[in-house]
Amino acid sequence: MTNHASPDHANCAACHYFRPLEKGSGNCHRYPPGFAGETSPKESHHWRFPVVGGHGWCGEYLPRKDGAAP
Repeated sequence: MTNHASPDHANCAACHYFRPLEKGSGNCHRYPPGFAGETSPKESHHWRFPVVGGHGWCGEYLPRKDGAAP
């Protein structure tokens, strides 16, 4: 079995579910957004996708299709 989600093979920045935000970080869109709480900094956005580092990785990595933009 090949481990496609390891730091030396792939990372969040190369994943189909990753959407960049700022340099080095982005949102993971693998699952629906989670509740951020009533004290969320943006009052109209209580639901958010998790913020992840581009260098991170998980067991649900899916490579982007060739030519697909994040």
